[in-house]
Amino acid sequence: MAGSKIGIDLGGTNFRVAIVGDNNEIVTHRKEHVGEPRDPATIVERCARVVEDLAGGRGGTVGVGIAAMLRGREGDISVSPHLRWRDVPFGKMLAKRLGPSFSVGVYNDVNAIVYGEGVAGAARGSRDVLGVFVGTGIGGGLIVNGQLVEGASNTAGEIGHCKVRWDDDAAPCACGNRGCVEAYCGGSYVQARVQKELAAGAKSKALELAGGVIENVNPGHVDQAAADGDDYALALWSELAPLLAATLGNAIAVLNPDKLVLGGGFLGRAPTLYQLVETTLEIVGNRPSQEAVTVVPAALGDDAGLVGSASLAAGGVSLVPR
Repeated sequence: MAGSKIGIDLGGTNFRVAIVGDNNEIVTHRKEHVGEPRDPATIVERCARVVEDLAGGRGGTVGVGIAAMLRGREGDISVSPHLRWRDVPFGKMLAKRLGPSFSVGVYNDVNAIVYGEGVAGAARGSRDVLGVFVGTGIGGGLIVNGQLVEGASNTAGEIGHCKVRWDDDAAPCACGNRGCVEAYCGGSYVQARVQKELAAGAKSKALELAGGVIENVNPGHVDQAAADGDDYALALWSELAPLLAATLGNAIAVLNPDKLVLGGGFLGRAPTLYQLVETTLEIVGNRPSQEAVTVVPAALGDDAGLVGSASLAAGGVSLVPR
């Protein structure tokens, strides 16, 4: 469809809408507060108004990236924890509101991010890409032969829920299972563990870096402490890095990508842990597949999801049927 190529990054606090150019660059964008109420109809209306304003009377394609479990290929949201939504036909609602001059696609946010890195970022030019983003949790996305792989239930690439333990003492995960790598290496889990151990008497420079307030300690403080040689931080990173590296190594052995993109709000801002994971991966990885892959940090930052969702919709991927 000729017209504007538009991406939406819909989060729990803010949403961004952007016009994306022919070379997958951000031409113009706007950031809005989600606000209250955040019922689906209200959010659809807010998004639609910004889309129409930026499009300037032209139609086009609209891709929405959202942290949600999707059902089917029609933009139906099964669960979106940040927006507190369940069973919302968001894609159909937005398509109906925008009218026939716009085509709409809805995508998992990490899939959109990985696709954005594939078409315009760290993995540009690569045909087979695994992207893993370690933030509050751990998400992943997969590109094979240049195409996004969504899977039978739209959960392809969910590497955070690969198991690293399966005994009775395995850590509980927000997904309802136990022993997921996210439950050990996800940012919120790491932060909760560190704060609990400091409250129990553990000593670490991370507490000093956080101003002496345990509740303020975050993984960034731990990474900085590790860089400064702090025993507690180094021991923790030495425990977690092999778990994450082994999970990545297993995925590389199965998928044989030529590019592994690593990023996220936690790992992307924890250079000491990042380096330790990369070094450990070289040791534990399957040799033939490991030699074929290049590990790179994510490059597009917050723009990746906008570029990815806009490009997926413009390419006709999983559009809401009329």
